[in-house]
Amino acid sequence: MRAARALLASLALLCAAAPAARAGPPAGSPVAANPVADAPSCVPIRLSDVGWTDAEAVTAVAVRLFDALGYRPQAPMLTLTMTYIAMRDRRVDVFLSNWEPSGHLAIAPFLADGSVQRIATNLSGAHYTLAVPDYVWNAGLRDYKDIAAWGRRLGYMIFGLEAGNDGNALVLAIIRGNQFNLGRFRLVESSEQGMLSQLDRDVQSRRPILFLGWEPHPMNMRFPIRYLTGGESVFGPDGGASVHTVIRAGYGAACPNAVRLLSRIHFTIQDENTMMQAIQRDRIDPSIVAWRWLRDHPAAWSGWLDDVVTRDGRPGRPAVAAVLGRRPGG
Repeated sequence: MRAARALLASLALLCAAAPAARAGPPAGSPVAANPVADAPSCVPIRLSDVGWTDAEAVTAVAVRLFDALGYRPQAPMLTLTMTYIAMRDRRVDVFLSNWEPSGHLAIAPFLADGSVQRIATNLSGAHYTLAVPDYVWNAGLRDYKDIAAWGRRLGYMIFGLEAGNDGNALVLAIIRGNQFNLGRFRLVESSEQGMLSQLDRDVQSRRPILFLGWEPHPMNMRFPIRYLTGGESVFGPDGGASVHTVIRAGYGAACPNAVRLLSRIHFTIQDENTMMQAIQRDRIDPSIVAWRWLRDHPAAWSGWLDDVVTRDGRPGRPAVAAVLGRRPGG
């Protein structure tokens, strides 16, 4: 995760750049079929980055594409809750990291009042649930119903992510409701990097650990981990998940060219694992990782740009290809 001051700077940017509140078309307004350039008001496009490695990767790809098309993308770093509040207040336009079903509690009030709209699934086949190293799995901790018996060996701890994370909220609900007889457990809230550091230490010493795991993520390549079964009532069947693209109300009608692209962006598990590993393990800036992925995978994104145009109305595909032919900073 980035430094806390980056979050404060992003909040300041949003406050300074926030447009005056105005009535807009309903969230479900259709996107225009003709490839016409968006209005000047659409040139600044604000995409929330919640700081998860997968969010950094996919947001950086979208930023690269919009920059090549002549928009002025910004990616303020916000918490999950602040993301939806900012979208409701028209200070953020796009969010590419709505995980379902784990993230439903966070987004549900904003879907209900019509302030945000899901427009596409950008990743399928993901996983998000409690996990253990394979040596713990092999020793018998394989299902949610097994956790309570492992309480002493686990120190009655479950390692999670940052406070306010959607997965944390689900684990806290399990503990508070004494589901699976886990009322004695406590959730250790940390950052993504903090949790993975704890996992690394415990794997090195082969100590038992129970933690929030998900895929795509480099942890699946770095550590021998297994996802628990039996958590369907909490995290969905087999911890299966999908990730969705969300826009603020009225954005589809106001900026149809941008939304045409946003509605087509999608990735594979391998795409994201590769990008996330470069960001996390190799410490490469997400913007550079995104540029390299776009450069190396033209077949993946070429179709996204059908009938998408640049800010001055030129075909979008050759404009993006031209930018990718330059150095990353160009």
